Amino acid sequence: MKKEDKKLATNRVATMVGHLNAIKAMIEEDKPCEDILIQLSAVESSINNLGKFVLKNHLNTCVKDAIKNGDEDIIERFNKVVEKFL
Repeated sequence: MKKEDKKLATNRVATMVGHLNAIKAMIEEDKPCEDILIQLSAVESSINNLGKFVLKNHLNTCVKDAIKNGDEDIIERFNKVVEKFL
């Protein structure tokens, strides 16, 4: 992963950790379940978006480089990762 992509990914994770900590506090403070569920949905969306970002990055860097270097097994490994991710 390129340096700028790593920075973007780690920033997204840090944001998610902050949201999770806020959700934990909401639970401890007996906030309404509806509010907690909305925040959980936001975190789930963030995780899915980060997954898409990492998957695209993997395809455009790791898979591309492996094919250039003659690693034909990369397609099978990539397919397995996509199947697990989806």
